[in-house]
Formats: sequence, C-alpha cells, structure tokens
Amino acid sequence: MIESSEKRKLREATVAGIFYPEEPDALGAEIGRLLDAADPLFAGAPVSAARAVMAPHASLGYSGDLAALAWKASLGRAVSRVVVLCPLHRAQEQAVYLPEAELFETPFGPIPVDHRAVDELLDCGTVFTRNDIPHFEEHGIEMQLPFMKRLFPRASLAPILVGKPSISLVRSLAAALGIVFGERREETLFVISSDLAASSKTEHDEDRDQAEDRAERVLTLIAEGDWKGILELKAAEEFTACGSACLAAWLASPLAADTASRVLGRHDSAASRESERERLVFYAALAFVAEEGGD
Repeated sequence: MIESSEKRKLREATVAGIFYPEEPDALGAEIGRLLDAADPLFAGAPVSAARAVMAPHASLGYSGDLAALAWKASLGRAVSRVVVLCPLHRAQEQAVYLPEAELFETPFGPIPVDHRAVDELLDCGTVFTRNDIPHFEEHGIEMQLPFMKRLFPRASLAPILVGKPSISLVRSLAAALGIVFGERREETLFVISSDLAASSKTEHDEDRDQAEDRAERVLTLIAEGDWKGILELKAAEEFTACGSACLAAWLASPLAADTASRVLGRHDSAASRESERERLVFYAALAFVAEEGGD
C-alpha cells in the first residue's frame, strides 16, 4: 500500500507489467482489441444487460478474451457501482475481507472504493473484516479493473475477498449482498472472479479428463442454482472453481433469485501455457440475466 498525492490510501496495481501491460497506451490497445473481438451471444441472441457476470482472473494472454466477453455482456446497463467477488486463494480462515484503501490503482487511473457499501457490509456480521493485506496479496480483483475502468469509468468499486468456503460463510455473505445492494441493484454490476476447474497434475490425460468433468459439473450446478452443490464439489475436489464461495454466495443471494445463467464462451489454457508442466485450467465467461417475466 502507498498513499496517493491526495493523501488517500491507494491499493497499488501489483500485477501490472506481469499479467497485463503496465503502460496505459499498450493496455488500452489490448483491452480495446479484446472488447472489439468480443461478441457475447447465447443461443444466437446478443446478451447486453447482464446483472452479474463471471469472468476469469488469469493473465490477459490466458483468459482475457473470456473476461472481455463477460464484461461486454453488461454494456446495456447504466452502472454506477461494481461489486467484485473474488476468492482469497490461500485462505485459512472463514472470513470476508473488505479494503481499508480508498482507491484501487490501474494504469488508466485510480478507481474509488464505495466506502458507504463497505461500511454497510461491515455492519452485517462478524464474518466481515476490513484488512488491506489480503487485498494487496491477491490479483483476482485487479484483473477485472482495466475492463471496469474502460467500460464504466465513473463507477465506484466494492471489492470483496472471500476466504475459506463454508455454508455459514456463504449464507452470511449472500444475506449481506441482499441487504446492502438489494435496493441499488439496478445501478450495480456484480462480477464473480473465478475459473471453472484445474488439473491437479500436468502429464496425465486422465487428470485432464477429470478436470474437464469438474468444469462441466460446475456449469451444471450454476445453471441449476445449486449453491450447496458447488460447495460440496469444492470440498470433495480441491481443484474445482477457485471462486466457488463467490459463485455460491451470488446464487444464494436474493439478487440472483430471478436470473438465469448464460454461458458466453469457454476454453482451457492449453494454447497459452508456456510449458506443459503448468496445470491445465478451464475457464468460462458467464452472464446472469433477468429471466423472462422478471423485473
């Protein structure tokens, strides 16, 4: 963490120059290229007013095309706030981490944190805590911010890091999302930062098939709205969706009650890996849209 010139706490962009270009012009060209190429469709029809999306958080070279698909699926809405739900990958505690920082840095300029929303989430229970250290260590929220700044440059950010998954944690977060954002959902975009599954090994076709099967099962559970099933799969299969608690919290919240999931695109990391020693990861872009007859 550093302080900005305005003496406001700033969360630095820690993976700029590693997972995406650090120089604004180069990043702008890459984000522009990805968005121009993105055509969010489901069953041949365009998707443009998603209430929530699921976007991967790997480097742009691995999954930027899918992140662009997910983000572009929300362009039909007037968004003044973006809530990003992201896993704390090495979490040992069942907690939800909110930022102390007032700004999140991007090469395009800083994004203000919606501290009214953060304060209200903190009041929702002891599972919520304000701590910048987990936010400084994690990249999943940061990978969404270039798209956010490009598409919704005036929106504020509510960054939420979710710790070790459990039913009680998910229930607490799901209820809080409904309480804090229920009356503001028309102006709020929810972004779930996650992959689908990864292989536990690198050299065996059998393990690749098992990872692909887990990815398929995650998509089925999402389509069914089975948030408990997602948590059960994660507990049984370690390399299932890193953002399982985030997905479960969205699905369990009243905000998702009248939405349906749409798979906009998917692929694995085989074409992007620098070495076959890297685990194979399965990614997807999803949009959650209002069901016919919903508000």
